[in-house]
Amino acid sequence: MVTVPTATNSTEDGNASPLGIAIVIALLCLCGLVGNGTIIWFLRFGIKKNPYSVYIFNLAIADFLFLLCMFLSSILNRPEFGPWPWHISEIFRRTRHLAYVLGLSLLATISTQRCLSVLFPIWYRCHRPRNLSALVCAVLWALAILENLVAIYFCVVQKENKNSCQKVDLFFMVLIFGVFTPVMCVSGLTLFIKVRRVSRKRQPARLYIIILVTILVFLICALPFAVHWFIIYWLCRRERPNIIFYGVVKIFSCVNSAANPIIYFTVGSQRKKRFHEPLGVTLERAFWDEEMSPAARSTSPTGCVTAFQHRICRWGSVTTL
Repeated sequence: MVTVPTATNSTEDGNASPLGIAIVIALLCLCGLVGNGTIIWFLRFGIKKNPYSVYIFNLAIADFLFLLCMFLSSILNRPEFGPWPWHISEIFRRTRHLAYVLGLSLLATISTQRCLSVLFPIWYRCHRPRNLSALVCAVLWALAILENLVAIYFCVVQKENKNSCQKVDLFFMVLIFGVFTPVMCVSGLTLFIKVRRVSRKRQPARLYIIILVTILVFLICALPFAVHWFIIYWLCRRERPNIIFYGVVKIFSCVNSAANPIIYFTVGSQRKKRFHEPLGVTLERAFWDEEMSPAARSTSPTGCVTAFQHRICRWGSVTTL
C-alpha cells in the first residue's frame, strides 16, 4: 500500500524547484503564452478555417492552458511566497494533466485523420462529415474535463484514499501509453513514409511537415512528463524525488508547448519573404489543406476530385444503402 503524507500546506509535492529552473520555466511559459495566444487569435479571427486549423486552434488552447498552469505554479511554488494550500497545488497539477492529455489526444486525432486521407483519399473526401473536426474536438474536450473532474474528486476531495487516486492516474497512463501515443506513432510513421515518397517527385505539403515535426517534438520533449507523472511520482514515491530531474522534465514539457507556434511560422513562411509578410498569410499557408483547395476538389457536395471519382462515390453510396 502506498502512503502519502497529507500536509495542509505544500509547495507542489513538497519540493520547490531551484531558482534557476523556476526562472527558465517562467520565461519559456511567457514566450509560449504569447505565441499560442497569437495562434488562437489568428485562427479565431484572422484566417479562413479548414478541418485541420480547427484541430490546431484547440491544440493551441490546450498548450496555452498547460503553460499558464506551469507559469503560475513556478511562481507560487517559490518559498518566497510562502506555503500555499495543498488542494490548490493539486488542482493546478490536475489542470496541467488535463491540458497535457487533451493535447496528446488532439495530436493523435490530427495524425490519424491525415493518415486516413492518405490511405483512403476517395473514401475520405466522399464520406467525411463536414463538421467532423469540430465534433471530435468537442468530444475530446468533454472527455478531458470529465476525466479531470473525476481525478479532482478522488485526488483532492477524497485525498485520504490514495489508492483511488493512484487508480485514476493508472487509467490516464493506459490512455497515454496504451492508446494515444501508439496511435500517434503509427499514423505519424505512415505520414513519414508518404512524405518520403512524395518528396522524390515534388515538395511535400506543409501540413505534413507540421504534423510530423509536432509529433517528433512531443515525443522528445513532452513524453518524459508522462513518465515522471506515473512511473516516478507513484512507483518511486517512498524515495526522495530528484528535484533537478523533475525541473528538467518540466522545462522540456514547456519547450514542447512553446515550440508549436514557432513550428507553424517556420514551416509556413517562405525563405525569401520571411519576416516581410503578414503573419496571417504565413499561418494560412502553413495550415492550407490541398484536399480542400479548389484545384483538388470539384464543386459537387461530395467533394470528389474528378468526375470518375464522383461516380465512384455515388456507386459507393448506393451500395451502402
